[in-house]
Amino acid sequence: MKVLFLTIALSLFAILHAEESNSSGKLGGVYYLNAVVASKEVPGDDHETFPPVTFSQLDNGNVEAKFTMMQDGECNEIKVIMKKTENANEYNIQGNYQHLHKVHVTETSVPDNWIFECEGKFQGEHFKMIKLLGPNKEADPQAMEEYLKITRQRNYDESKIIFSKPGESCVPKHD
Repeated sequence: MKVLFLTIALSLFAILHAEESNSSGKLGGVYYLNAVVASKEVPGDDHETFPPVTFSQLDNGNVEAKFTMMQDGECNEIKVIMKKTENANEYNIQGNYQHLHKVHVTETSVPDNWIFECEGKFQGEHFKMIKLLGPNKEADPQAMEEYLKITRQRNYDESKIIFSKPGESCVPKHD
């Protein structure tokens, strides 16, 4: 489950940098995963709820994302850095828990709604994933239609799309 959350959160980092170059210039904020589909089954207990992610633009152009999740019965804050590449819409992420991931970000026609196409390794196997992220807990219908169009174009099985519900954030203990 930890790897799933990290995979999703790491791919979310592209939002802020793309938003900075393509949208209102708003840096930072909270985003919700509205839908996700992967090329392979993702093992774990609960794939329908995901915590909100808070993004911050760093001075060097990279993006930091923070979210909280339960791990081994304890609430932990996860921070991950996404590194910009030469292409403004593509990013690389390498975390302690996974291999290098590539993320391509496409802005929908709905402001602040984004489609992420991610590629990397999950449990030693190559995978691809497409996500819809937005500033609201519920997906915008027009953004969802654009997301579904891309999943069809990329030959994903629409019956495997997870329409997520926002998960509760837990509060990590500070020693």
